[in-house]
Amino acid sequence: MIKKILIILFLFVIPQILNAQVRVEHLFVMISDAMENAKNDKDMQSVPILEDFKAEFNSIAPSNSQTRFQVNEALEIALREPKLEHLESLSTALIAFEKEQNPIDYDAQRKQFEKRVMPIFKKLQEATNQKRLEELPLLYKRFYDVWQRNERVVSDTSTGHYGKIETALALYRIAMVSEEMDFDTMELHIQNLDESLNDFIAGNVLEAQSIEGVPQTLSSGLALLNQALTDFPHNEAAAKEAILTFIAQWPIFEGEVRTRDGGLYNRIESELPEIAARGADEKNITQLKNLIESIEELDISTGYTAFDVAVILLREGIEALLIIMALFTALQAANQTRGQVWVIGGSILGVGASLIVALALVWFFPLATAGTNREILEGIVGIVAVAVMIFVGAWLHSKSSVAGWQAYISKKMGQALAKGSLMGLGGLAFLAVFREGAETILFYAGMMPQMAMDSFLIGILVAIIGLIIIAYLMKIFTQKLSIHLIFSVMSWLIYVLGFKILGVSIHALQLTNVLSTNILPLPSIAILGFYNNSQGIVAQVCYIIIVAVIVVTQRHSKNSYH
Repeated sequence: MIKKILIILFLFVIPQILNAQVRVEHLFVMISDAMENAKNDKDMQSVPILEDFKAEFNSIAPSNSQTRFQVNEALEIALREPKLEHLESLSTALIAFEKEQNPIDYDAQRKQFEKRVMPIFKKLQEATNQKRLEELPLLYKRFYDVWQRNERVVSDTSTGHYGKIETALALYRIAMVSEEMDFDTMELHIQNLDESLNDFIAGNVLEAQSIEGVPQTLSSGLALLNQALTDFPHNEAAAKEAILTFIAQWPIFEGEVRTRDGGLYNRIESELPEIAARGADEKNITQLKNLIESIEELDISTGYTAFDVAVILLREGIEALLIIMALFTALQAANQTRGQVWVIGGSILGVGASLIVALALVWFFPLATAGTNREILEGIVGIVAVAVMIFVGAWLHSKSSVAGWQAYISKKMGQALAKGSLMGLGGLAFLAVFREGAETILFYAGMMPQMAMDSFLIGILVAIIGLIIIAYLMKIFTQKLSIHLIFSVMSWLIYVLGFKILGVSIHALQLTNVLSTNILPLPSIAILGFYNNSQGIVAQVCYIIIVAVIVVTQRHSKNSYH
């Protein structure tokens, strides 16, 4: 019961307050639980679940509903014999009930889609046909942004069109970012886009089964990569298409890898775009084969455990914790209580904002789009956080010399921090938590229906204890340092984390096609946030130059304190 309450709270209760429609998502959760029992030959354990379903459904179903009878009829059959096929019939009946109770004017939505999407598409199509090389990257980005904001009506009503549009976009981008733009291929895919968009706007529907090869699970994604491996020697275009399709669907099932093997997760995200870009040379094919073998070695047949839950929170929380502890420790050394309050407040606000954004992503977007938007959000917030980290790191570094510290104390004794510094510290604490928070909550929302509640709570508890231990060890370490050295250590910690976060953020935007990717013949080091593409390297080199300028400038300014 606790498990159901938490699932409903995370995913449905708050949105229901904001929307007066009849909500039945929690009933689908019950059916899902019953189906899981049926798959594990535990049919009779589903009877109490279905009894709860019956009471809940009849409490919300209007008496004049035409589909209420079909749901109750399917429910009675499932109660007598809770087999998988009967539960699937119940699910189908409930879908019909939901559509009856919450009708959507899809004709109006199609018209709105046409009004928002087609003008920029026509500009992209015209620039492609006229081979206006310099305009294409910006026009593609503008179209892709508009498509992402408006794609839900397509995915909700015509999954076939959605798949064809996503595939054409991926292949168009591959041709566009090649060493020399392949205009023939680009024109082919822009024509495919034109046909799919106009066919959808005309009101036609393509069912999901009319397109093949769009994975919804890690197993089907793995099959797609194996197909790419087979195609590469004789059909490079088909192999690249398969890999790009896998990348587009990756947000749906990335949690299955990330919770079991963080290193493999990083390899997939860094190596697959490289493999798609390089083409069918022998080394590239071998790299793809090795990656597939590593995925096949994962045991994805088992459910999630407390260990998986703990690993996610620890992995996502450590960077944020290090940033917060760096700020808090430095402020504690400076006896700046007001600054500490801002750091704590920013952290709490970050947790709240993460919850709201996670709920919004689940509520307003389908699964694949929610994952993609989460990656884009993480990338943008990460870049903003790096900008703030430069400011805060410079402030900390300016207090790292003995002379600088003494001047600071004499100037600030008995005074509060400047308003700009307070906002910078609180803002960085907020961004550090918010950057990882929404992703963590989304992972947990997907895991909770597939594991026991006691395991989930144990995993959370273990992770919290682990983070507390890390914070305590960090505090013990800093107590052995003089005050000015504390500022020095914390400033360099902020700078190093900024370097990593900048690289990871740019990589996230590249995975979601917001930024282009030009692969360089260098190794990627995911743990440092270093990826072998020119965009990320240029940004990180600029970051290093900025930090170096700050350090050198402040070092020269030390003479003014003597």
